[in-house]
Amino acid sequence: MRIALKWIAGLVALIALLVTVFLLVFDWNMLRNVIAERLSEEIGREVAVDRNLEGSLGLQPRIKARDVRIANAGWAAEPNMVEIESLQMQLDLRSLARGRLVFSELQIRGAAVHMEIDADGRSSWDLGRETDEPPWIPLIESLVVEESRLTFHDRRHDVELDATIASAEGTSPEWGARPVTIEGIGRLQHEAFELVIRGASLLDLRAPDEPYPVEVEVRIGATEATLNGSVERPFRPDDMKMALHIEGPNAFLLAPVLQLPLPSTRPYELSGDLVRETDVWRFDDFSGVVGDSDIAGSLSLDVGRDRPLITAELVSERLEFVDLGPLIGVYPEDRVPAESGEEPPGRLLPDAPLQREQIQRADARVTFRGEVVVAPQLPLRELELDLDLEDGVLKLTPLRFRFVGGTLDLFASIYSTVEPAHSDLDLRLSALELQDIFDDLGLEGAVEGVLQGRAIFETRGDTIRSAMGAAEGEAAVVMERGRVDDSALALLDAGFLEALAVRGENGEPQPMVIRCFVAGLEIEDGIMATSTMILDTERTLIAGEGEVDLREETLTLRIEGQPKDPGIAHSRVPVEIAGHVTSLSLEIDPSGVVVRGGLALGLGVLVGPLAAILPFIDPGMAEDSDCLRLIEEAEVPLH
Repeated sequence: MRIALKWIAGLVALIALLVTVFLLVFDWNMLRNVIAERLSEEIGREVAVDRNLEGSLGLQPRIKARDVRIANAGWAAEPNMVEIESLQMQLDLRSLARGRLVFSELQIRGAAVHMEIDADGRSSWDLGRETDEPPWIPLIESLVVEESRLTFHDRRHDVELDATIASAEGTSPEWGARPVTIEGIGRLQHEAFELVIRGASLLDLRAPDEPYPVEVEVRIGATEATLNGSVERPFRPDDMKMALHIEGPNAFLLAPVLQLPLPSTRPYELSGDLVRETDVWRFDDFSGVVGDSDIAGSLSLDVGRDRPLITAELVSERLEFVDLGPLIGVYPEDRVPAESGEEPPGRLLPDAPLQREQIQRADARVTFRGEVVVAPQLPLRELELDLDLEDGVLKLTPLRFRFVGGTLDLFASIYSTVEPAHSDLDLRLSALELQDIFDDLGLEGAVEGVLQGRAIFETRGDTIRSAMGAAEGEAAVVMERGRVDDSALALLDAGFLEALAVRGENGEPQPMVIRCFVAGLEIEDGIMATSTMILDTERTLIAGEGEVDLREETLTLRIEGQPKDPGIAHSRVPVEIAGHVTSLSLEIDPSGVVVRGGLALGLGVLVGPLAAILPFIDPGMAEDSDCLRLIEEAEVPLH
């Protein structure tokens, strides 16, 4: 027994001596190349530790590596995907003895992560290994990241991000839990970018089937957004649901960032649920304001198609008509108040360019309803929009304005794939009650009549102004069985009334009972010229001719009237209305030159085109029409 104990004591002493010698002579660099080669084989990229390893042994050995790098994809601009100046870790050997790899502490300082997507959609972090299993991550009880940097460059979508990670810390709950915090700053699409991410403890990442709570604050230029919710699978975030609040001066500012066709808007603020289900992103049950209008609805984006598809159903319970201006390049902030004494802008048609690249980037199906429209001095009550965008062709089917009585529908097809853009437009005015318009102007019951009209034309141009300046087509407006009271006529110039033969023997205006008003117009190269214009009342026949230059926004119109009763005063000279459409002037033409093709040529010349105009507006009008009855009277001579 004594001999055995001596052998055991000698063996223990020998082991102690060997451990002591090992601790004294152990060189950590013996592990440097072994670790680098093993990691290189594992990920298929070169891993290198360019400076000596340092460490200390114990039950929790500490290892420090400097100048660690992981190679990038061969096509990437940056040679390394990951560069770390200092990586320090502390292992728990007691947990390792139980079969668990635990890092008591992991400190990363001076890291740079470079992520790139090339024009073909290849990502530099794709290691060519497809698996549905989440990555295995050891338990990290304390993580600190300092003075580090993340760059992201997507050449396919022209997106650049250069963010600084000021700090990221995570501590296991057993060690006094603190959440992960990442703060980043940089530039995104030439806009200042700020990012703050707050997540739960890193310990939560070890449960891949449990949602990982996260809060994100983002600021891009003047746009701010906050997200609060959870990611169902943190390492494969195909499913997530987060509350989103976003506000900014103009939604269009996000178009180059999101790579989606977004409209120009007034300042907005929206809140709702941001949900991702594999390839479909949804902004569900959102509500908020755009300008002075409320808005609510749902929006989805399907990115699993060759062309992303946007689907939206939107509604506004109270829509300020002025908030629609930015959609066509008119901003109410640019309006000049009348009391300012400044000259208003000289143009009405906006020059905002068609966002050709945005339209061609995605498809869309959008419905919008304005349930109550607030439009001062307009009898507009509701607005409806059905929009379809596919393969660069935008269609309105239609855009509908509902008045107290009547509707105005615009059917449009805009082809963005040709230069300049080509548009086909069909504008239909149905049963517009003039009484509603003049009642809103304070002339209750003074004017009656129902307007019908239609315009079919095509345009070429990348702005509304240039397109209308090249318009080609035809248009017509008809009104039957109307009335204008003497109270409304009394507001007009006396000379104008006399020239139009609507003054009685006593010189006072007589109520005007309108049998038929019709105007036919031919549109060529942006010039809208009358082919016929006639106003037939019980007492007077009035003819006109003129043109509107859509490019210059000017109007020239000559009107002459002739009484059916010779007792009505009549100056026998025409009236001329001319000037820019924002500042028209009215003059009694002293030359006395009559309207070309007008009353002097007889009623037949004036009403001849009616047979074609009426069915152009509405095929049913030709069956029972006071205007059509003018044709039957065409041979009756005027007094």
